[in-house]
Amino acid sequence: MSLADVRRRHRPAVLANQVRPADGWGLPCRAYLGFARPDPVAAAALAEIQSGVAEPALLAVPASAMHVMLVKLIPVWDEFDRPKDELWEQCGPEWLAALTEVAAGIRRFPLRFRQLAATDSAVIAVADEPNPFTALRRAVVPLLRTPGESSPGNLAHITLFRYATPLRDPAALLDRLAAMEFSVTVDVGDLLVVRETVFPCLDYDVLHRVPLAG
Repeated sequence: MSLADVRRRHRPAVLANQVRPADGWGLPCRAYLGFARPDPVAAAALAEIQSGVAEPALLAVPASAMHVMLVKLIPVWDEFDRPKDELWEQCGPEWLAALTEVAAGIRRFPLRFRQLAATDSAVIAVADEPNPFTALRRAVVPLLRTPGESSPGNLAHITLFRYATPLRDPAALLDRLAAMEFSVTVDVGDLLVVRETVFPCLDYDVLHRVPLAG
């Protein structure tokens, strides 16, 4: 799915103000995730972009929580037949081995973000396609026998906002996002495997750092 597809698919729901509030914002949770994190300079640049979006219904994701999701090893809201920490202890080593093997064959690379899109659950910055991150996700996900839906979608993206309430002016927000011009580059040199404890990644523990080649 391309950026144009995402915009076209979600535009009717956003215009109709059928957005999904982030009811879990700030609540304790448990998830195990694999993602790349923007460096402080890139995160600060993305935070500056947030400051140019005026819409009271939006919850700005803090710079410390920004990330490009690679794989949801144990998703946040899914429930299973055993505690998530126990599931991680059982399956984590196998997942880490697969992730490490694939990452070792991919050299570090840049991701360039220049456009925003509004979905029914978030406002996201979308990386230019094609890119190595999307290819890395396609290589990794089939190797992981995860208990839930592991793929976060087809596009490499960073969530900048979630919704607190229905939007004040959906059409104006869509126009503003489409008109914004920016360029932020995220250098991807390693992947983090984390345990999320406060949604949406407002707090998490870094369990492993998986370096890319080079």
